[in-house]
Amino acid sequence: MDNTGADLVREHHDHRQHGHPAGWRRWLYATNHKDIGTLHLWCSLIMFIVGGVLALPIRAELFQPGLQFSYPQLYNQFVTMHGLIMIFGAIVPAFVGFAIGGFSGLILAVVPIVK
Repeated sequence: MDNTGADLVREHHDHRQHGHPAGWRRWLYATNHKDIGTLHLWCSLIMFIVGGVLALPIRAELFQPGLQFSYPQLYNQFVTMHGLIMIFGAIVPAFVGFAIGGFSGLILAVVPIVK
């Protein structure tokens, strides 16, 4: 069967085979607000764990008076990294994740009531 030019153009522009991405591509190429909110929550959970692991040497240093677990400068770096990661890596993405994905319907439903 001989294909004409119009048939080739129609076959080329047939978008029925384009589906939504599946697997890891669904999360990498996400444009859905609920998926993006879920990604923010996962990032927040991972950073919460990292910040918690950084809290362990801080607590070890404060376990007993006079006990030197690490150098004072390293202790200061742990405290600074712990604080920054917990605020900007865990708390802020969690608030954004809940605002975008989880409670966006609730927030949008309450806004007209406030007027």
